[in-house]
Formats: sequence, C-alpha cells, structure tokens
Amino acid sequence: MAKFWSVSADSEMGELWLDGRALRDIQGASRLEQKVAEVFELLRDPIYRYVCRLIGKRAEAEDLTQETFLRLYDSLKKGHTMGNARPWLYRVAHNLAIDWLRQQGRLEQIEEEALPMVAVIDAAPNAEQRLLVGERRKRLRAVLSRLSPQQRHCMFLRAEGLSYREIGEVLGIGVSSVATFLGRAIKRIAEDVNEQ
Repeated sequence: MAKFWSVSADSEMGELWLDGRALRDIQGASRLEQKVAEVFELLRDPIYRYVCRLIGKRAEAEDLTQETFLRLYDSLKKGHTMGNARPWLYRVAHNLAIDWLRQQGRLEQIEEEALPMVAVIDAAPNAEQRLLVGERRKRLRAVLSRLSPQQRHCMFLRAEGLSYREIGEVLGIGVSSVATFLGRAIKRIAEDVNEQ
C-alpha cells in the first residue's frame, strides 16, 4: 500500500507531506476521498479554530473549513501535487476567511468569539470568577485590537503550532517578516500588560 502522507516529528503537529508520486497512483476517487478524509480528521479542528478566530462566527467558520478541504480534494483530483499540505490548507482557509470578511465589510473587525479562549475556572463559576474572566477577555480584546492584522494573523497561526516557515507560506511573506511581526506583537502585548 502506497504512503500518501506522513507526519514528521519536527513540531507538535509535524509537517503533513502528500507524496505526489503516490497520489498519481490512486486508482479511484474513493481512495482519494479516504486520504483527504484522513487529512481532514488531522487538521479539521486547528483549521476551524484559526478561521473562527479570524471571522468570529462559528457556523460560517465551519462552512469555510469544509470548503477548505473540498478545495484540497478538487486540487488533488485535478492532479496537482503539493509538498507540505498543512500550510497549503491554512493558506486556503486564510484566503477564504479574508474574502468572507471583505464581503461582510468587516475586514478589520475583531469579534469576541475570535479571541483565543480564556480558561473557564469551572462549569458554574461564581460571580467573582465570571467578573475576572470577563475582565481578562476585555483586556485581551483591547491588546489584540492594537495589533496590526498581520501581527494578529501571525499570532493566531503560531498559536496553532505552525512554524515560521509555514506561517510565511500561509501569509505569502518571508520568514524574516514573520519573525518581525511576531516580535512586534509580543513586544506590544508585553508593554500593554505592564501598563495595567
């Protein structure tokens, strides 16, 4: 049986390589569907979280996540090959999310649901705990609103475990630019936290 993808140990998630030669050997659409389904199971949740952070709408994020994997299937079905599928999928998801935001006239807007999750202390927090969690979300929203869109995108992708190289591939920028955006974002967050 041909090996269609592999996960390397370079990072927590690793790189997801789709072997072009093996993909060309696929005899039927059902095998391709099976392999895309395996990739879907591996990357569905991280892609969904990233899209949800960008657009702040859960149902729409689910739709865009599904569309991302449909585009992977269509691309592979047409015979296109790729190296590491993970940044390719994030780039497609990123572009779909940006297009959706542009259509909604909300390209620069950050929704509360788009913020990284703040840990919930327990299932039924008391009033003081709810107040503290609400205050953390408010401060985090304020800090993130002061970052540039590029800095936010780099932060969200890094939070999903992508390497600097993969983030650069997703956003279409160089590794040095990724490092600069992340460095500036971290500096800005540190400055804002120390002011409070």
